[in-house]
Amino acid sequence: MKNRPLTILITTGILLMSAGQSSLSFAHGDETHPIEQKAFIGVDSAAGNVVKQFHVALQTGNEAIVRQSLAVNVQIYEGGKVERSLTDYANHHMLADMAYLKGLTITPKEHQVTITDDIAISTSISHAQGEYKGKSIDSMTMETLVLIKQADGHWKITHVHWS
Repeated sequence: MKNRPLTILITTGILLMSAGQSSLSFAHGDETHPIEQKAFIGVDSAAGNVVKQFHVALQTGNEAIVRQSLAVNVQIYEGGKVERSLTDYANHHMLADMAYLKGLTITPKEHQVTITDDIAISTSISHAQGEYKGKSIDSMTMETLVLIKQADGHWKITHVHWS
Protein backbone atom coordinates (compact mmCIF):
# COMPACT_ATOMS: atom_id res chain seq x y z
CA MET A 1 0.00 0.00 0.00
CA LYS A 2 1.71 3.20 -1.16
CA ASN A 3 -0.12 5.78 0.97
CA ARG A 4 -0.07 3.90 4.30
CA PRO A 5 0.08 7.06 6.52
CA LEU A 6 -2.89 8.55 4.66
CA THR A 7 -4.78 5.27 4.98
CA ILE A 8 -4.09 5.16 8.72
CA LEU A 9 -5.27 8.76 9.08
CA ILE A 10 -8.46 8.06 7.14
CA THR A 11 -9.11 4.84 9.07
CA THR A 12 -8.61 6.65 12.38
CA GLY A 13 -11.04 9.36 11.26
CA ILE A 14 -13.61 6.75 10.31
CA LEU A 15 -13.21 5.06 13.69
CA LEU A 16 -13.69 8.37 15.48
CA MET A 17 -16.80 9.15 13.46
CA SER A 18 -18.22 5.68 13.98
CA ALA A 19 -17.71 6.07 17.72
CA GLY A 20 -19.87 9.20 17.63
CA GLN A 21 -17.02 11.66 17.96
CA SER A 22 -18.01 14.78 16.04
CA SER A 23 -15.20 16.91 17.44
CA LEU A 24 -12.02 16.47 19.41
CA SER A 25 -11.54 18.09 22.77
CA PHE A 26 -8.13 18.32 24.40
CA ALA A 27 -9.04 20.24 27.58
CA HIS A 28 -11.16 18.22 29.95
CA GLY A 29 -9.92 19.71 33.19
CA ASP A 30 -11.03 17.61 36.14
CA GLU A 31 -14.03 16.09 34.37
CA THR A 32 -14.56 12.38 34.83
CA HIS A 33 -16.22 10.20 32.26
CA PRO A 34 -17.38 6.82 33.56
CA ILE A 35 -17.13 3.85 31.24
CA GLU A 36 -20.77 2.90 30.77
CA GLN A 37 -20.47 -0.13 28.53
CA LYS A 38 -17.94 -2.87 28.15
CA ALA A 39 -17.27 -3.49 24.49
CA PHE A 40 -15.14 -6.40 23.40
CA ILE A 41 -15.24 -6.47 19.62
CA GLY A 42 -12.81 -8.16 17.23
CA VAL A 43 -10.50 -9.36 20.01
CA ASP A 44 -10.57 -12.96 18.75
CA SER A 45 -9.42 -11.99 15.25
CA ALA A 46 -5.88 -12.83 14.12
CA ALA A 47 -4.80 -9.23 14.82
CA GLY A 48 -6.61 -9.28 18.18
CA ASN A 49 -4.74 -12.45 19.13
CA VAL A 50 -1.41 -10.75 18.43
CA VAL A 51 -2.47 -7.90 20.74
CA LYS A 52 -3.47 -10.32 23.52
CA GLN A 53 -0.20 -12.25 23.06
CA PHE A 54 1.74 -8.97 23.29
CA HIS A 55 -0.04 -8.01 26.54
CA VAL A 56 0.61 -11.39 28.16
CA ALA A 57 4.26 -11.32 27.05
CA LEU A 58 4.81 -7.86 28.55
CA GLN A 59 3.21 -8.85 31.85
CA THR A 60 5.04 -12.17 32.14
CA GLY A 61 8.41 -10.84 30.95
CA ASN A 62 8.55 -12.89 27.74
CA GLU A 63 10.97 -10.74 25.75
CA ALA A 64 10.99 -13.10 22.74
CA ILE A 65 7.21 -12.82 22.23
CA VAL A 66 7.28 -9.03 22.74
CA ARG A 67 9.94 -8.78 20.03
CA GLN A 68 7.98 -11.16 17.76
CA SER A 69 4.82 -9.02 18.15
CA LEU A 70 6.46 -5.70 17.26
CA ALA A 71 7.58 -4.57 13.81
CA VAL A 72 11.23 -3.60 13.46
CA ASN A 73 10.16 0.00 12.71
CA VAL A 74 7.57 0.23 15.54
CA GLN A 75 7.00 3.66 17.07
CA ILE A 76 6.03 3.73 20.74
CA TYR A 77 4.50 6.89 22.21
CA GLU A 78 4.28 7.14 25.98
CA GLY A 79 4.51 9.97 28.46
CA GLY A 80 5.39 12.60 25.87
CA LYS A 81 8.33 10.55 24.58
CA VAL A 82 8.79 8.37 21.49
CA GLU A 83 10.87 5.30 20.77
CA ARG A 84 11.30 4.89 17.02
CA SER A 85 12.20 1.22 16.61
CA LEU A 86 12.10 -2.18 18.23
CA THR A 87 15.82 -1.83 19.00
CA ASP A 88 15.21 1.56 20.63
CA TYR A 89 12.41 0.13 22.79
CA ALA A 90 14.36 -3.02 23.70
CA ASN A 91 17.39 -0.95 24.73
CA HIS A 92 15.44 1.58 26.78
CA HIS A 93 12.01 0.84 28.27
CA MET A 94 10.98 -2.72 27.46
CA LEU A 95 12.46 -4.34 30.57
CA ALA A 96 11.18 -1.50 32.78
CA ASP A 97 7.69 -1.91 31.30
CA MET A 98 7.85 -5.64 32.04
CA ALA A 99 8.98 -5.04 35.64
CA TYR A 100 6.19 -2.50 36.15
CA LEU A 101 3.45 -4.74 34.75
CA LYS A 102 4.62 -7.87 36.58
CA GLY A 103 3.26 -6.65 39.94
CA LEU A 104 -0.06 -5.40 38.59
CA THR A 105 -3.44 -6.93 38.02
CA ILE A 106 -4.78 -5.65 34.72
CA THR A 107 -8.54 -5.78 34.25
CA PRO A 108 -9.72 -5.05 30.70
CA LYS A 109 -12.77 -2.76 30.65
CA GLU A 110 -13.13 -2.32 26.91
CA HIS A 111 -11.23 -3.61 23.88
CA GLN A 112 -12.03 -3.20 20.22
CA VAL A 113 -10.04 -4.35 17.21
CA THR A 114 -11.12 -2.96 13.84
CA ILE A 115 -9.60 -4.39 10.67
CA THR A 116 -9.59 -2.70 7.27
CA ASP A 117 -7.67 -4.58 4.60
CA ASP A 118 -4.10 -5.01 5.93
CA ILE A 119 -4.44 -2.48 8.80
CA ALA A 120 -5.86 -3.21 12.24
CA ILE A 121 -6.45 -0.69 15.02
CA SER A 122 -6.77 -1.92 18.58
CA THR A 123 -8.13 0.44 21.24
CA SER A 124 -8.52 -0.55 24.85
CA ILE A 125 -9.16 0.74 28.33
CA SER A 126 -7.98 -1.23 31.36
CA HIS A 127 -7.82 -0.86 35.11
CA ALA A 128 -4.36 -1.44 36.60
CA GLN A 129 -3.97 -2.20 40.30
CA GLY A 130 -1.08 -3.39 42.37
CA GLU A 131 2.25 -2.23 43.66
CA TYR A 132 5.45 -1.10 41.98
CA LYS A 133 8.62 -0.15 43.87
CA GLY A 134 6.64 0.19 47.10
CA LYS A 135 4.03 2.48 45.56
CA SER A 136 0.36 1.61 45.28
CA ILE A 137 -0.93 1.69 41.70
CA ASP A 138 -4.62 2.19 40.93
CA SER A 139 -5.15 3.72 37.51
CA MET A 140 -7.09 3.55 34.29
CA THR A 141 -4.90 3.01 31.25
CA MET A 142 -5.67 3.60 27.58
CA GLU A 143 -3.91 2.01 24.65
CA THR A 144 -4.03 2.37 20.89
CA LEU A 145 -2.12 -0.09 18.72
CA VAL A 146 -1.83 -0.08 14.94
CA LEU A 147 -1.01 -3.39 13.31
CA ILE A 148 -0.03 -4.09 9.71
CA LYS A 149 -0.46 -7.46 8.02
CA GLN A 150 2.95 -8.49 6.73
CA ALA A 151 3.66 -10.14 3.36
CA ASP A 152 3.77 -13.54 5.12
CA GLY A 153 0.24 -12.98 6.48
CA HIS A 154 1.28 -12.35 10.09
CA TRP A 155 0.22 -9.20 11.95
CA LYS A 156 2.87 -6.94 13.51
CA ILE A 157 2.36 -3.97 15.82
CA THR A 158 3.76 -0.87 14.08
CA HIS A 159 2.53 1.83 16.47
CA VAL A 160 1.84 1.92 20.21
CA HIS A 161 0.32 4.82 22.14
CA TRP A 162 -0.04 4.37 25.90
CA SER A 163 -1.65 6.82 28.30
